Amino acid sequence: MFKDFKNKRYWILMPPFLITSIILAIYLPPKLKPLALLSVIVFWIVYYVWNYFGKKKSR
Repeated sequence: MFKDFKNKRYWILMPPFLITSIILAIYLPPKLKPLALLSVIVFWIVYYVWNYFGKKKSR
C-alpha cells in the first residue's frame, strides 16, 4: 500500500523540522533569517544518525 513511503524515519522527522524551519524563517529578524537553514542541517544529521544506528542494530 505505502511502497513509496518505506522510510518511516524520514516521515517521522520531516514534519516537526519543516514546521520549525518555517516558524524560524517567519519570526527571526532579517539579519538572522539564514539561521533557519540550521534546522534543515540538523534534520539531515539526525536522520542519517538514526538510520546508521538502526542498521547497526539490525545486523
